[in-house]
Amino acid sequence: MPIDGVENADLSAPDVSFEGLVATMPASVRDVFPPGGWKLGKLWALELKVEPIEVADLIWLFDLPLWPLNGERFKVTPNQVTETPMNYRDHYQRVMDADLDFPIHLVAYRGRLVVLDGVHRLLKAHFLRRRWIEAKTATAAQLQLCTGP
Repeated sequence: MPIDGVENADLSAPDVSFEGLVATMPASVRDVFPPGGWKLGKLWALELKVEPIEVADLIWLFDLPLWPLNGERFKVTPNQVTETPMNYRDHYQRVMDADLDFPIHLVAYRGRLVVLDGVHRLLKAHFLRRRWIEAKTATAAQLQLCTGP
């Protein structure tokens, strides 16, 4: 199932293990996500309740270098795309093409909600000045079910 134009988003880092990916993450990114990987297909398959979440509660993530640039991971922040969208055309296009009818996926980690899937959708909601975005929130135990092949 394609989401935001990405047929298999789990393949965004196909040439590296999850441990290798974590090793390349800046500490600012590594510290906010739960340890262990998750498969998006398994995350999407969880039977989770859809609830509105305030966009303002999640925009702290926009300062993190979550996205790649020219093949290098963890180089672009959502705020950079907001400030100079034409410098980051690929990400800006993904944001504008994002389908807000598909909920984002969250998990609570270290006392706050973290986006596991849907940062481009979240940024679009922010661009559109929406107060709320539809979200599915997994528990830590449910997220554990999303690991593995």
